[in-house]
Amino acid sequence: MVLSVLLWLLMSYLGTQSAPAPSEETVLGTEWLTKFGYLAPLGPATDQRQTQEALTKAIKAMQRFGGLEINGLLDQATVTLMKTPRCSLPDIVEPESIRRKRSLQLGTKWNKRNISWRVRTFPTDSRLGHDTIRALMYYALKVWSDIAPLNFHEVAGDNADILIDFTKSQHNDQYPFDGPGGAVAHAFLPGDELIAGDVHFDNDEAWTFRSSDPREMDLFAVAVHEFGHAIGLSHSSVNESIMRPYYQGPVGDPLQYHLPYDDRLRIWQIYGVRELLFPTSQVPLDNSSWNPVLPIPADSWPTVPSRLDVPDRCNTNFDAVAQIRGEAFFFKGERYWVFKDNNVEESYPRFISDFDLSVKSIDAAFVCPHDDKTYFFKDNQYWRYDDHLRRMDPDYPKDMGQWQGLPSQLDDAMKWSDGMFVVFDHYWGNLL
Repeated sequence: MVLSVLLWLLMSYLGTQSAPAPSEETVLGTEWLTKFGYLAPLGPATDQRQTQEALTKAIKAMQRFGGLEINGLLDQATVTLMKTPRCSLPDIVEPESIRRKRSLQLGTKWNKRNISWRVRTFPTDSRLGHDTIRALMYYALKVWSDIAPLNFHEVAGDNADILIDFTKSQHNDQYPFDGPGGAVAHAFLPGDELIAGDVHFDNDEAWTFRSSDPREMDLFAVAVHEFGHAIGLSHSSVNESIMRPYYQGPVGDPLQYHLPYDDRLRIWQIYGVRELLFPTSQVPLDNSSWNPVLPIPADSWPTVPSRLDVPDRCNTNFDAVAQIRGEAFFFKGERYWVFKDNNVEESYPRFISDFDLSVKSIDAAFVCPHDDKTYFFKDNQYWRYDDHLRRMDPDYPKDMGQWQGLPSQLDDAMKWSDGMFVVFDHYWGNLL
């Protein structure tokens, strides 16, 4: 049905019903040009008598924006670029014939400097663990806040300014996803709408990190691009720009990546330079103690398989086991593992110093539902960690004597289904 409609539209473009039927490639090319803003869709507001000239003009505009030879033909290079995975947003908001009649409009921007974000949903089939995905989002945002007077901070609720979702197909916006390849992600410019600033990734893509497999999508590279939209940037025709609409593969180490000059210049035009915009009221840097750990690059992996250090949960004695952020954490000595679906998540084990703990091991850990904070116990001391701010609360550790009824030392602790706590001291269990 859709193909028949497009064929009819093309007949209108070509101006006569006696013209030969266009090829399927031409039909798909016309659909692509309309989808990404190069060709106005036929309808009541457009001229039904458009000719081959309009189609040729749209192809030339796409070739110019994509850095191709400008010949107005759907040649191999043009079709190949059209088939390249890319952002869902249009390159041209309105076709030139309409846009040239309007005055130039400046891009939208955030009217505040402190912007919150949250990964609301995660990919359902990805080798990347939740912590790795959150870390990649953190560093992708930091790329922009390093040069512009913006601060990004992660929050727990759905009231975040930038909500990040992994979804598929039709998902209640004007940019449906189309399965692997094609449109891989999109974001919404700042504004007053509820969805402003939000970012959507196609859940059907194979999201990875530091992978050279052309069938996989580097999450960090795509996230940097989409966050550029979320803070007000449109697509760029500069080949080196991260805001170029086409997927360009991995961009390297997030800790070392710097934006190309074109992207820096454009964001400075919107927000100014971070160090110079407010010389008397400088926007403070985010001093959060959380420094996310990313997986080791593939070319740095040891020759011995890294998973040999994963303990057997059935035949190993752990210091503590806890349910944190909905995931199973296993603690042993200075390290901890996170398991999901009976598999250890990528980039583990890691050190318990991630939680600002200075001890060499812990005796117990649990998340308290009353304040949603994680409590760690060791000998006769305890610590309280704020998982949302990613830092230890001040003035900790404290003495265990503040917990009435608890033994001086714990073997383990767990939360019961009714919200009560069971703490273990050797063979005894006590309810709190």
